Order: sequence, then structure tokens, then C-alpha cells
Amino acid sequence: MGNKSMVIYKFFTTVFAITCIFFITNNGKVLAAELSQKEKEELHQQYVEILNEVKSTVQWGDSLVDIEVTPINDFREEDWVSLEIFKQRAIDATQANAVNIENHSNEIIPFSTSNAAHTIGINHGSTSVNITVSAYFTTQLSGSRQVFTGYASLSNTASKGTFSRTGVDARIIDAGRTYTFTIGGSLSYLGLTSYHTLNTDFICNANGVVS
Repeated sequence: MGNKSMVIYKFFTTVFAITCIFFITNNGKVLAAELSQKEKEELHQQYVEILNEVKSTVQWGDSLVDIEVTPINDFREEDWVSLEIFKQRAIDATQANAVNIENHSNEIIPFSTSNAAHTIGINHGSTSVNITVSAYFTTQLSGSRQVFTGYASLSNTASKGTFSRTGVDARIIDAGRTYTFTIGGSLSYLGLTSYHTLNTDFICNANGVVS
């Protein structure tokens, strides 16, 4: 790049940065409605560069498979923030860990189907996004106790953002006492799309109650 081209590039980069300052509110959000499409594209590209730096320098969370900036066409108003805030969001999302935090269950009688749910928290810094995984389970009597025979209607919902399931591996182990699930999916939240592997085990007790 020649000296003249470099000067022009630096000039427009500076102008863009100054322009964004005027569109940043006190809480660090960018007034996206005030930005042109070109300015949004340039800001989005800076987000990509920030995330790439974070991915190479920050330790990844235990459930994280990959993470990327959400496509610009899917950005919501609250996703447009200052570069400083976006970097912190990127760090929090990259370091996010998944933890089983809550179980919901209904009593299952022999040869019936009932619903049970687990909640898995993906911790983004001080914020937790809860993914609720639920399914209908069937059990049957085997010897002196109830055991799993199958599941149906697996679903997942997120307390914030959107979680999209991409795959599931479900296996009955421990002689029918445990249904172990490994769920792959993507979480779109605050302008970032992170890819996770979530693990949770449903337990069937001797009376057929799943937890």
C-alpha cells in the first residue's frame, strides 16, 4: 500500500471511529439506527477482529466448541455496543462454563410416559444463560425396579438469546438406571454465536421417578 493510500485509509478509519463515538450512549450501546450500512459493516468487522484475538488469548470454557460473531443481518439493536463492551462480552462468552443447576421431574408409573427436565447454566461472566432440556421418558419393570426404555419429544429452551440444537447422543447406561445425553448446539446471545457441547444425566429410581 502506497503512502497516499495509507494516509487515506487512516483518515477514513479515524473518521469512522469518531462517528461511532457520537452514536454511543452512556451504557455503551451504539445507536444502530444512526449508523449507515457501511458503518455497521465496518463495526461488525472490528467485532470479528476482536473475537479472533480473544479466541487466541483466552482459555476456553469447558463446554465451548467454537464461537463466532453473529451474522450482521441477525444483529439486534442491543447487540450493537462499543468495542470495549463487545470485547468483554467476547471474553465472557469464550470462558463460559456449563453447569447443571436444576432438575424438574414428575413421578412415572410403570409402563407410562411422563416429562422430566434439567436446567444447564452457561455462565457468561456475571450473567448466566439457562438452557432447559426436557423430554418424555418411558420406563418398565425389570426385576424389582423400574428402568428406562426410551425417550421422545426432546426440547430445549434458553432463558436469554436463542439456543439451536445441532445434534444429540442419548444412551441408556447403568443397567437402565441412567439416561445420559450429550447435546450439541449453538447459543446466539449479545451479538455472539457460541457452539457448545452440553452433558446431562437423567436418573430413574427404583419406583420409576426420573430426576
